[in-house]
Amino acid sequence: MSVTIGRTGGSARMRTGLRLAAVVAGGLALASCSFLDWGFMGGGSKAPSPSVDPAPTRSVFSLPRMGFPGLGRGGRAGVMSASERQCRAALKRRGVQFTDLAPIRDSAACGIDHPVRVSTLARGVALSPAATLNCQAALAAAEWLQKDAAPAARKRYLTGIAEVNNMSSYSCRRIRGSSRWSEHSKGNALDIGSFTLKNGHVITVSRQSLLAMRARGFLHAARAGACDEFSTVLGPGSDADHADHFHFDLRHRSSGYRHCD
Repeated sequence: MSVTIGRTGGSARMRTGLRLAAVVAGGLALASCSFLDWGFMGGGSKAPSPSVDPAPTRSVFSLPRMGFPGLGRGGRAGVMSASERQCRAALKRRGVQFTDLAPIRDSAACGIDHPVRVSTLARGVALSPAATLNCQAALAAAEWLQKDAAPAARKRYLTGIAEVNNMSSYSCRRIRGSSRWSEHSKGNALDIGSFTLKNGHVITVSRQSLLAMRARGFLHAARAGACDEFSTVLGPGSDADHADHFHFDLRHRSSGYRHCD
């Protein structure tokens, strides 16, 4: 009888021990999982569960910029600055007819970021053939025509100017006999060969005879007035290269000097 009771008690104790071992093992497993979840973050931040990375997205700003050399140095290539927009607004106020062209870049030294093709310098005053210029040069030409050349014609001929002859605007070339690039290579210059009045009379820029008093007076006034709008003014008497036309440009000089010859 005592033997039976001893065996029964031993079996009970064994079952109790096994249950206790199972509880301990379960606790260790939970602790292990907790350690893996929390890791060494220290601050209690749970490490993110692994997931599939989304496909990368691209915006226009992350795409490689395309364009001509020298463009976009002050901003994104092809983006018109506030000063360019203001210049175009000024052209429209003056009645200038123009068309925006695609950027021109013929070489590292030649080109215009935001060129305009100008067909009139004022309402009813054609520029023929149309000139390709940068906007600032176009605006300077329009202001000169309206402030100086047109009033000079009305004063001496009692009529207005119908057409201004464009001999050269944008041209990728150097100054003749020099290694320096012409202002024409940046669309920063305009050459004018003649003026046609509304009565059909044509005034050529080439040197006039002493008897052509009205023509001489008109050309002198037009040339002198250009010095207020341009930084370089050349014409007959300056040199052999400018014997038959006016050359106007906006060459930048750090001294601010204007060359009016």
